[in-house]
Amino acid sequence: MPFAIGIDVGTTNTKVALFELPSCDPIHIERMPSPRIAAGDNTDYDIRTLVRGILDMLSSCVSAAGKCSGEIGFISVASVGESGVLVHSDGSYSDKSIFWYDNRGESYAQEAISSGYSTTLYQITGIPTHSNSALFKILWMREHGANLQGSTWLTMADFVAWVLSGQLAQDRTLASRTSAYDVVNDRMSDEILDHYGLPRKLFAPLMESGSPRGHVLSEVSRKTGLPKTCTVCVSGHDHMSGATACNLQVGNEALNSTGTSEGLLLLSAKPTLTESSMKRQITNGRYVDASLFTAYASVPSAGLSFEWSLKTLGYVPDDYYRESLPKLYKSYLDGKFDDSRVLFVPHLRGSGPPYRDADSRALTYGMRDTTSRDELVFATHLGTTMEFARLCECMTDGKGLGKDVRVKVIGPAARNPLWMQLKADLLGVTFVACDVVEAVARGAVIVAARKNGMDVDSQFSMTEYQPNFDHHGILDAEFRSSYIPLCDLITKFERHQAN
Repeated sequence: MPFAIGIDVGTTNTKVALFELPSCDPIHIERMPSPRIAAGDNTDYDIRTLVRGILDMLSSCVSAAGKCSGEIGFISVASVGESGVLVHSDGSYSDKSIFWYDNRGESYAQEAISSGYSTTLYQITGIPTHSNSALFKILWMREHGANLQGSTWLTMADFVAWVLSGQLAQDRTLASRTSAYDVVNDRMSDEILDHYGLPRKLFAPLMESGSPRGHVLSEVSRKTGLPKTCTVCVSGHDHMSGATACNLQVGNEALNSTGTSEGLLLLSAKPTLTESSMKRQITNGRYVDASLFTAYASVPSAGLSFEWSLKTLGYVPDDYYRESLPKLYKSYLDGKFDDSRVLFVPHLRGSGPPYRDADSRALTYGMRDTTSRDELVFATHLGTTMEFARLCECMTDGKGLGKDVRVKVIGPAARNPLWMQLKADLLGVTFVACDVVEAVARGAVIVAARKNGMDVDSQFSMTEYQPNFDHHGILDAEFRSSYIPLCDLITKFERHQAN
């Protein structure tokens, strides 16, 4: 029976999983915290530690396959979108990679906005001008001594594939997150590269998601035990890979991909490059299916908000999710939080649309001396949900997702019934928790398998959360009369402070 390995280089964790084909069921999963180097406000991936960890986890997957290890046919890699590594002509590479949410590129983004060049950037790339973009990370690196001549920028998944196969290439879904890719004409933009004085060969040749990049290098085979016939592929951006894992459909479905951050992804036949979509900060991109485009927006703190809240309030996470969360969920269903007026604005790593600001700060408002710990945790759930609802309003220009749209959810939210029900109740549409184990790594395998002509039969369970329209009325009123005005006041205050 054939096998494949999926790799997911994420914000919090990096995972390597062995899957059986054609079911795509996980056989063995390895994970490690994504290694980071923090210095003040700056956060980098520790690249050499990351490479060693991935090779070690690949070895463990090979061992788990036992006598069948020779049947591991391919590896497919997915990753976060904006981080990358400079690979030099002599085969050396950067020791560090700036984390996607790190705002060291802020001054370059602000210059593009103040000069008006941000409009040109959006018309070409479909990406709102923001410090997260790889383009501005590269400009910061150049100013701080990085030699770009003769070097190649590889997004994180492309870098891992290069380590394994030796081939320099760039996945389209990841290229479309760099702010240097012409999303309509399917090429890196000479206009943008020339404007910033960047080498035209800085970015690797484009490849379609899932395409083979060659066999594993002999040295990689020796270190890991992978068969020399094993090919290496890149499925692309982690959210797109996750969408594939839950079989996202065009037109009547949206994807809510949750993790440290969370985003909303819609599929379409063409990008939206209007003045309105630029103002609403809609991110366009390529999908793993080359005939489709994505519209995407995200908020930086979703799962992070729960991690922070539980730690700050003294919960043991495992105990909370096993014992406290079911009680909190029942209390919500019974209406015990209908009168709660504690509001949490989850700007722990800045704000999302419509006023994206990497320097925005979080806020809890409405506490009294009688406020309980449960109320504060509930406020974390509700505030995170309201921030997502604001993103949805922005994505749809205030029209809403539409009552016939189903929102498929992957990641931590799919295992949190309170969070899921709040989403359904506030937005008034059906949310579907997709129980896909390691959705990104699994999606990576599915993308590569299908690209290479294999039939896969990926099955997963789903739980539907229907909106309670009594709760919808209460939550929607609080969202519009309290949460949005509070966020607008925060924006006004922070802009005043900045000036």
